[in-house]
Amino acid sequence: MKVFLLHPGRAHYPELDAYASCLAEHGFDVARGDVEAYRACAGSGLRVLWCVMGFYPALPPADVVIHDYRSLSVGRLGIVKDGIKRFCQPRPNLRVFQNERLRDALAFRDGVPSLLLPMGVPDWLFDVARDPPAPGLGGVYCYAGAMSRERGFHRVLAAFRDRPRAAGETLVLVGEPEPAIHRAFRDVAGIVFAGRLPQREALDVVRRSDFALGYFPYHRPHRMQTPTKLLEYAALGKSIICNNAPANLETAAAWGIRIQLAGRAIFDCGKFPRERVPNDPQRLRPLAWRSVIAASGVLDQVRALLAAAPRRR
Repeated sequence: MKVFLLHPGRAHYPELDAYASCLAEHGFDVARGDVEAYRACAGSGLRVLWCVMGFYPALPPADVVIHDYRSLSVGRLGIVKDGIKRFCQPRPNLRVFQNERLRDALAFRDGVPSLLLPMGVPDWLFDVARDPPAPGLGGVYCYAGAMSRERGFHRVLAAFRDRPRAAGETLVLVGEPEPAIHRAFRDVAGIVFAGRLPQREALDVVRRSDFALGYFPYHRPHRMQTPTKLLEYAALGKSIICNNAPANLETAAAWGIRIQLAGRAIFDCGKFPRERVPNDPQRLRPLAWRSVIAASGVLDQVRALLAAAPRRR
């Protein structure tokens, strides 16, 4: 049975690696790519089209179509864009949502069945967490993830720059910052831009650092999403310092993740957390993607839809 994992092609979706691996383990023949890649292979025995949602008003048909909402639209017109996605795309056979907040915000009322498929972390993360990292780059603090003004991340770096710091207090940043942010802070003592790294190398930088920073925005659409890096930090057993964004607080409470709270921009608080409060990776093994996908029931639902769907010619 052939499955195509369709994505908009503008962002990195760690879910896709997990989906592809799990589907292959259950006997599916998996391909993935953007709209043009899908158009090229549609009709060649394809049965399931699994769309990580962007805007797809017209696509070649498949026997079973899944719309998977991992996030809402960003920007000032985000609500308008989400309305267009809600009303101007064909009905799928199944909708998948990252969490209840996303499902309720999109508020479909057309009777299409849906389920929740939360964020997870790579299964190999728990094996990595047992072994000491190889020597290399690390710091007192480490942040891995998006660095944009839309998310307000420039305020985090400004707060780090402006607060009194001990000698050798470093903040290592893993990922690709917006050019304006890089220009503004590249010469600040203690801030190290490590750049974009493969996932395992990026997480090794986190492991070599004393504290992992869980910064998350407060505004739509981010407040409705799950902070993936917080899950990864916890699965690695890290001591985590977070701002009190609702998504951080709700995710930590849901999984029993140990966090210490700082200011809205993390470094903008008077008494800054200094205690090591590690997490227990073994207790968090249900976060592994294989477990998350199995618990969601999505594969059983796909099989049931395939059994009921007339095969296209």
